Amino acid sequence: MDSQCHPVTNPRPQWNQPGSVPRCLSSSLETLEWVEYGGTHEEKELSTYLFKTAVCLKKASFTAKWSGGDANKKLQMLQELALSPRVSPTCELVFN
Repeated sequence: MDSQCHPVTNPRPQWNQPGSVPRCLSSSLETLEWVEYGGTHEEKELSTYLFKTAVCLKKASFTAKWSGGDANKKLQMLQELALSPRVSPTCELVFN
């Protein structure tokens, strides 16, 4: 199976968890690249959902919405992501 990259950018402001887990998410998502992650409530909900349902997830990479900026805010976002429950405990978490 070919590896595909589907970057997540600008999730819907009002994200609603689907009633069932999409098959592609639970059976084949190996790499997640989230560009412009800002740590909003909706983004946290979506990232938590992805971590809980992506059984095959090997690497999750998050790039902050702003470059430079408040190092404490970036650290807080990284800590929140690192503490999110994951179905794949071996998933590598990268935060830029």
